[in-house]
Amino acid sequence: MRAALITQPRTLELQEVPAPTPGPGQVRVRVGATGVCGTDVHLFDGHFHARLPLIPGHEIAGVIDQVGAGVRELEEGQLVALDPVIACGQCWACRRGQRQHCLRFEALGVTQAGGFAQYVLAPAANAYPVRHLSVAEAAFAEPLGCVAWGILRLRPEPGSNALLFGAGPIGLLLMQALLISGVTEVTVVDPVAERLALAKSLGASHTVQTGPSMAQALRDLEPHGFDIVAEATGIPSVVEDMPRYAAVGGKLLIFGVAPEEATVRISPYDIFQRDLSLIGSFSLNATIPLALNWLESGRIRVEPLISHRMPLEELHKALEYKEHPGMGNALKVLITPEG
Repeated sequence: MRAALITQPRTLELQEVPAPTPGPGQVRVRVGATGVCGTDVHLFDGHFHARLPLIPGHEIAGVIDQVGAGVRELEEGQLVALDPVIACGQCWACRRGQRQHCLRFEALGVTQAGGFAQYVLAPAANAYPVRHLSVAEAAFAEPLGCVAWGILRLRPEPGSNALLFGAGPIGLLLMQALLISGVTEVTVVDPVAERLALAKSLGASHTVQTGPSMAQALRDLEPHGFDIVAEATGIPSVVEDMPRYAAVGGKLLIFGVAPEEATVRISPYDIFQRDLSLIGSFSLNATIPLALNWLESGRIRVEPLISHRMPLEELHKALEYKEHPGMGNALKVLITPEG
């Protein structure tokens, strides 16, 4: 089968590799679409648990074409979305219900072969049947599962308002999830005007373009600050500025993936005196069913986020788009291995 491999940091090769065969408890999926994510860029750089050589790609949807021994409730020909997190189920973290922190953590497209290939193997328990969605829409189950975990961590108060930095694909998913989870108004900040226009069309109450007038514009909107301040940028300077925009008793959600070595300066007195809550959200935690519920019910729209469908041969270009927001007018890029 054809597959894209990261052979060493910043080196991507298209290779012919043996097609995998499912073992007991596994299914083989013919990949229909795999989303390109910021994590893929981190892996391309050799970071984020990368074990090279690696077939990346963890936002995977496709059709089961082989079923291993002992698999029940799944059959060939089913469209499925894959949860990439492979947890042991027995360690300290798993027994606490924190499977994405498994002490024997594995993940499709991160530590094991992923979806930038014609076929991928997955544990049957990680394959979720999809109803009434296209394969492209189903590929959003994984990133939306991450958003769902962020919402469960955040627990928005009914009637609250939110400020969101970042109108990339994950930011626009988070914005929509906030609006169906109790938040009344979301203000979105981004440097790219076209992304802000899309945010508005998807339900943003206000949009503000980054620049010298941004801080004043946000103060004019909410002089006392926002109940929720979230970021989906991974930019440390954005994280550092979040407390200044929060209302007393506000919640700060760090959702983007910052560089591992990055640090920020935040006043502990400010957190203490203003009753602020600082919340992190890592990966997804058995939240694919909630993500699929949102998608299948039509509560969250993803088709407007898809800007490109590209073959495996153009994965390098797709990663370049991800590294440079706005380049090629790219938003969400899907890799379709079968062309």
